Amino acid sequence: MILSNLPTLTFFYILLAYFIGGITQGILGVGLITVVISLLSFVVDVKETIALVIIPTIITSFFQMINGNNLRKISIDTKFFLIFSTLIIIPGVILLKTLQSDLILIFIAILLFVNSSLFLSNRIISIPNHKSSIIQSIAGSFNGFIIGLTSIYTMPFVFLLQSLKYDKEKTVQFMGLAFLLYSLMQFFSFIFLKLIDMSTIIPSLIVSIPVVIGFFLGKIIRGNISEILFKKLFYIMLLLMSGIILINGVL
Repeated sequence: MILSNLPTLTFFYILLAYFIGGITQGILGVGLITVVISLLSFVVDVKETIALVIIPTIITSFFQMINGNNLRKISIDTKFFLIFSTLIIIPGVILLKTLQSDLILIFIAILLFVNSSLFLSNRIISIPNHKSSIIQSIAGSFNGFIIGLTSIYTMPFVFLLQSLKYDKEKTVQFMGLAFLLYSLMQFFSFIFLKLIDMSTIIPSLIVSIPVVIGFFLGKIIRGNISEILFKKLFYIMLLLMSGIILINGVL
């Protein structure tokens, strides 16, 4: 089992990483996977980290999806993007299984670096004709492949979000719907490719406990702090972590 035979300090560090990821998800509606992968990149193999985080993502995404009254409107607006980004996760997961973990980590670090740099530089990138079924299908396919390979949900997902111009609550619900579909597809793909078994599912349920606690704590915090300030701190942290991961991967 993944969490067995670990030093006590390492075990609690892993639980802390998932707790912090849960808080981030609760505040921003996104960030669980990126935080966990970043914080655990030197402790746990990235493929094992991705496998462990899928069940907590399913749980938190479900609660996020049902919190709001915009589900039907969101589904109509984004159906082609969601369909293709969910389906094309499968070839991404197939490539994940074959690639070395170091290469995957470097790719993740590059994605985090680009994503963080765009936010911190206030660059707003939107998708032209984002309501077009063809455009959504192409962007969704690219998004799905990246998710399957890295479990990073934000690129180019964030570009569609910026195009839709949803308010905060609708944005969080949209992310909940999308992330639930993505994590379910990852879960079934991982089972089919034997990247997940009972030795993974039990530890995944264990780390779901700090994630869920952190998620609901984050929801409380969301109403009491500046989301803009938290986002800046979050992306600065990801920028630093991406640099560290890149250095570690190259060396």
